[in-house]
Amino acid sequence: MRTHLSLTTKTPLIDSLIWVLIVALLLLWGWTAHRLHRLHGGIAALTHIFKQHPLPPPSDLPPASRRERLSALTKAVYDVTVEADMQRASAEGGQKIQNILLDQVQDALFIIDEVQEILYANRAAKQFFGDDIEVIGRQLIEVCLDHNFVQIAERAMQSQSLSPIQDKVKLATTNRTVLIEAGAINSNYQIGQGGWMMVRDITTELHTEQVRQDFVANASHELRTPLSIIKGYLEMIEDDPKYTQAVGIMSKHTDRLARIVDDMLLISRVESADGDMVKKEVLFDIGDCIEDIIQQLQPVIDEQNAKVKVMLPPDSEDRNFLGDRFYWDQIFFNLIENALKQNTHVAALKIEVVVKKKAKTNQFLIKVVDNGIGIPRDALREVFKRFYRVEKSHSQQKIKGTGLGLSIVKRAVEAHYGSIHVESQPGYRTRFIISVPGPPPASPQES
Repeated sequence: MRTHLSLTTKTPLIDSLIWVLIVALLLLWGWTAHRLHRLHGGIAALTHIFKQHPLPPPSDLPPASRRERLSALTKAVYDVTVEADMQRASAEGGQKIQNILLDQVQDALFIIDEVQEILYANRAAKQFFGDDIEVIGRQLIEVCLDHNFVQIAERAMQSQSLSPIQDKVKLATTNRTVLIEAGAINSNYQIGQGGWMMVRDITTELHTEQVRQDFVANASHELRTPLSIIKGYLEMIEDDPKYTQAVGIMSKHTDRLARIVDDMLLISRVESADGDMVKKEVLFDIGDCIEDIIQQLQPVIDEQNAKVKVMLPPDSEDRNFLGDRFYWDQIFFNLIENALKQNTHVAALKIEVVVKKKAKTNQFLIKVVDNGIGIPRDALREVFKRFYRVEKSHSQQKIKGTGLGLSIVKRAVEAHYGSIHVESQPGYRTRFIISVPGPPPASPQES
């Protein structure tokens, strides 16, 4: 009986505790739901704000952003978003400037990916292949309509060389000649593997150059015949005492005109070779070449009481030179004759021709040095230009050169993949220095 009363007494207390617990849980759930709702609303408001461009100032952010739980998150996201906007604006501005600059380039420029899909084309490229064609995203062959572009692009992207590939192509569709230059783009750039291609229309340049070469060649041939006739008649009457002085003056001017014609023909021959002027590569002793030229100029050397000294490698194998002997005759003739003509008043003129062979680099180093009057500093950059003469005054008694000799020398040296430059100290020395590759090493069988 006591036990029953005890259980009955405890039941209302337990029920009260359960109800209190239930109410507390309900209150906690309601408070949590309210907080979650406010948090969700604040996040939604912030998400809407951060999607706007540009971002509003911090003072215009919704009140939810200033609540304790969201203030730190809002500040962090706001700072990151502002920085991203600044970086994007900077990138867009740089891209616009880059596009403006590339659009000023007169040559057509393409950037392609590894499958030759066009990623970028400047304004010249779009104009070159038609303004009505959308080139971005299309294959290179679809835009250029010439397999040569595809082949050059493939060669450029497969090549491991840092130097770009160049080639001239005549377009069958438009009958224009273009110069194509292409190179590879490595994976360090954001576009990935790919390449670039620049196209220049050189049709007008080639036509103009051909007209100029034809004019020089035709004019030279037309002048040679009457000059030969005039010179022949002058030789017939030069023994008449009445005409001795006049004939002498006319003969000197005729000789100069003949030399100009010969030099113009040589320039025309050099340049009409279209970059491949060395037609007869033979192995010859460069010492024999120099000696032959000295023999040709010996009368002038004796007349000026000049001394010419030649220094060659002691080993005959190191004097073997691979090249076009005709052009090397022209090189040494013009350099030695130039030293003689420019120093007619030097009492003890000395000319040195030095040839050295560098075994490590297989390079010939050739120097032609004289102790004459020298070349003024401001004229050093001009001496290789056509018709340029350091001494520009002329008289009827003394006729200077044509001004084409050193221009011929420079082109002939460059055709042998060499270089030439001049150093001078007025009143003391002038030195022409040539560096040119030697012949390739002989194989054991050839040896």
